[in-house]
Amino acid sequence: MKLTACALTDVGLRRKNNEDCVFADSDNGLFIVADGMGGHAAGEVASQMAVETLRDFFPPRQSPPENTADCLQQAFHEANARILAAANSNPAQKGMGTTLSVLYITADKALLAHVGDSRIYRLRQTRLEQLSIDHSLVAEQLRQGLISTEDARNSQMRNILLQAVGLENTIDIFCLHLAPQPDDLFLLCSDGLTDMLDDHQISQLLDQECPLDQLAARLVDAAKTAGGRDNIGVVVVKIAD
Repeated sequence: MKLTACALTDVGLRRKNNEDCVFADSDNGLFIVADGMGGHAAGEVASQMAVETLRDFFPPRQSPPENTADCLQQAFHEANARILAAANSNPAQKGMGTTLSVLYITADKALLAHVGDSRIYRLRQTRLEQLSIDHSLVAEQLRQGLISTEDARNSQMRNILLQAVGLENTIDIFCLHLAPQPDDLFLLCSDGLTDMLDDHQISQLLDQECPLDQLAARLVDAAKTAGGRDNIGVVVVKIAD
């Protein structure tokens, strides 16, 4: 199974700082999107720390760990501890945190781990499916049937997170085991994309035959055309025989 990928991030049209951090290593099968939060550029620090922690646990050109799921969860908890410690030691970084969405693919298996409201999608035979869940107030209201999908999309509270990496001593990590198939296309993205484009629009953009760098650029450009209110981070991953 061969992996190809492209990672791209853009500050958008309204922000001065880019707090999104993206990473793609096709040789190692590690793909990450982190969307930081916090004043005085602290969000940039948090997202970068999260990505660096995951890279420490899954260094390039090394065999996968025996228990990938345990190792991935340990990496998340370590990222949480590092960011929390940094925030507590520096008043300028107090309250910083980040979403963290990770896809790790080895041989014929894949593992997803996720905290926050960034997302991981899979396009399989023209069908787009959101694999991650949003850890947000609006998403929880939607899951409980308290609001409609349209209400959720238009809610002024849609960016209120129920949890993120680096804010509390403990985190509840959403994990999912996957069996990748040839021609699967995965998308990891920050809410700078999904706040601007709905799933149908994302599906139409992904379902195109073009190089992955063009695909990533089209996603970013579409989000900016729709308003570009936030930083935009995307990683696209293609599975081939």
